Amino acid sequence: MKKREPFIYRTEEEILALLKQKVPRRTVREFDEILFIEFISVTGGVLAGALLAQFLDKIALIPGLLILLPGFLAMRGNISGSLAGRLSVALHLGLLNKGKHPGILHSNTVAAFTLGVFTSLILGLVAYAGTWLFFHANSPQIILIALIAGIVSNIILIPLTTRATIWLFRHGHEPDNIMGPYITTLGDVVSILSLIIAILVV
Repeated sequence: MKKREPFIYRTEEEILALLKQKVPRRTVREFDEILFIEFISVTGGVLAGALLAQFLDKIALIPGLLILLPGFLAMRGNISGSLAGRLSVALHLGLLNKGKHPGILHSNTVAAFTLGVFTSLILGLVAYAGTWLFFHANSPQIILIALIAGIVSNIILIPLTTRATIWLFRHGHEPDNIMGPYITTLGDVVSILSLIIAILVV
C-alpha cells in the first residue's frame, strides 16, 4: 500500500512569498484573451436574444419552430467549434503551414458543410414529427426552413471559422482560447438570422 505523503506545512512568510511571485507573461496573456472573448460572448448572447425577441411574432406563426430552435442553435456552435478545434490542431502540428497537406483544410470544410446540411435535415424531420405528435399540426414547411437555414448559416459560418482560426494562430494567439466562445456567440446570431431568412423565403 502506497504511503501518503506527509503534509507540508508552510509558514505565513512562505505563503506571502509565493503570492508575490511574478505571474508568467504567457499566463497573463491567456487570461486576457479568455476574459476579452468571454465578454464578447456575453454581449453577443444578449444581441442574439434581442434579435430573437424582435422576430418572435414571425417565429410563433409557424408551428413547431420553437421545437427546432434550441437544437438548431446548439448545432451551429458544435459543428463550427469542432472545425475550429481540428484546424487549430493542424496548425500546431504544422500541417497547414507552408502549403503542407493542403487537402486538410478542404476536407474539413467539406465535412463540416455536409454535416451541417445533414443535421439540419434531421432536425427539420424531428421538429415536423414533434409538431404532428404533440400539436396535431401538419407543417411540412418546417423541414424546408431547417434545410435552407442550415445552408445559409454554413455559407456564413464556415469561412468565418476557418479564416478566424488561421488568422489568430498566425498573429500569435491561441485559437483554442478564443474560438469556442466566439463561435458559440456568432453561431447563435447567424442561426437566428438564417432562420429568419428561411422563413421569409418559404
